[in-house]
Amino acid sequence: MSAVYFSWTELLSLTGGQWLLPPAECTAQAGVTGVSDDSRQTPRGSLFIAIAGEIADGHNFLPQAIAAGAGAVCLEKAPTAEMLQQMRDNCCPCLQVPDSLAAFQTLARAHGRKFPQLRILGITGSCGKTSTKEMCAAVLEQRWPGQVLKTLGNTNNHYGLPRNLLRLDQSHRLAVLEMGSNHPGEIAHLATLAPPNVGLVCNIGSAHLEFFHDLSGVATEKGDLLAAIAADGIAIFPAETPGREILEKKAGQRKIITFGSSAAADVRCEYLGLAAGEQAALRLSWRDCREVREFCWKIGGAHQALNAAAAAAAGKAFGLTADEIVAGLQSCTLPGQRMEIVEREGVFWANDAYNANPDSAAAALAWFAEVSRTASRRIIILGEMRELGDLAPQAHLRLLQQARAAFPEAEIICVGKLMAAPAQALQLAYYPDVDALLQGLPAKFPPRTWILLKASNGVKLYTLPDRKQ
Repeated sequence: MSAVYFSWTELLSLTGGQWLLPPAECTAQAGVTGVSDDSRQTPRGSLFIAIAGEIADGHNFLPQAIAAGAGAVCLEKAPTAEMLQQMRDNCCPCLQVPDSLAAFQTLARAHGRKFPQLRILGITGSCGKTSTKEMCAAVLEQRWPGQVLKTLGNTNNHYGLPRNLLRLDQSHRLAVLEMGSNHPGEIAHLATLAPPNVGLVCNIGSAHLEFFHDLSGVATEKGDLLAAIAADGIAIFPAETPGREILEKKAGQRKIITFGSSAAADVRCEYLGLAAGEQAALRLSWRDCREVREFCWKIGGAHQALNAAAAAAAGKAFGLTADEIVAGLQSCTLPGQRMEIVEREGVFWANDAYNANPDSAAAALAWFAEVSRTASRRIIILGEMRELGDLAPQAHLRLLQQARAAFPEAEIICVGKLMAAPAQALQLAYYPDVDALLQGLPAKFPPRTWILLKASNGVKLYTLPDRKQ
């Protein structure tokens, strides 16, 4: 049974709306037993909120939601007389609100507040949020098995965060929630929907500089998560990072735990290289208690040691032991398209094409150098990195120079319009999109060919392993 419940009175008062078709005229139900903004996922008896989104307008899917048994609908645009009659015929009350998205967020926030036992770990950063979220959840599950809700995938924006809050029920003791941003002010708003007890900033990097302008702007935006932490909460951020003074100011008088790879960090994680069985080895240490643990885990990439340190710091903030933290990290696996190695007929695709910015692209090159040591041939396919603003030309040129310096023997292929000029300058192969690239690739690759895929998600390089079969 759904944990979500709102009476008709609650819906009216929380959303500031008005009934176009009052419940008293069409149903004996006392309220709704769920809230959804997706007509395909609106269980019988739930409230369907029609939001005019960036890709689709939920108002166009009102008939499907009503046919599926929606207990009520909430909309912003006035319905046609025909639509209102369909609602009446299906005993479906209709609530009109000034702003459908705001109503959705308000109901999600109200639902989250129904669980006073819940503690929230909020996570933000320029890159690595989803990986760090997975690690944090795996760590916390060691103490609270089956009681940790985590963000599904990377649903971390103004639509995704409310959807995750509406998944909460009485079984949850903790929620590990990503909060993403590409415009100023978004983190501050998201943090009002799910005020964190512990706030974690993974890193301050060059993602979305088109809108934040510089690293100080990024730190100011990400630091808004720390400013939203409860007064008795804990702020976590890297010991050595651009904008540290901004993060410290945002944290105020709250307790701070730092993480990193150097002795300056409260929680330190060092990458020790590949051990037996090709698993990565780490050394984790805590400055205050002088505990040290060395272990292997399933996740590759030297830069992931910093994410492990962040998760270990979160575990410390919630009172876990060193052994619990290590066990959680060892149990963790990451979603697809994040440093995922896929083998197809003797060809190894190193797929890290979920997203890209200069920092994560440099990390991908370092990871690829390590995992492809036994390759007979290396191909590096780099797609454009979006939302870098005026820094885009310089950032793309620098990335290609880094790739050529690190892999002088490799074939480097560039994809996407932002790659056109730097590819021409360095006389590298270039394709405008992934479809053109597919036409240009050979039908077969020699055995033990390793191919790195790195790009912003919209380039769709991640589709290559399946499309190339």
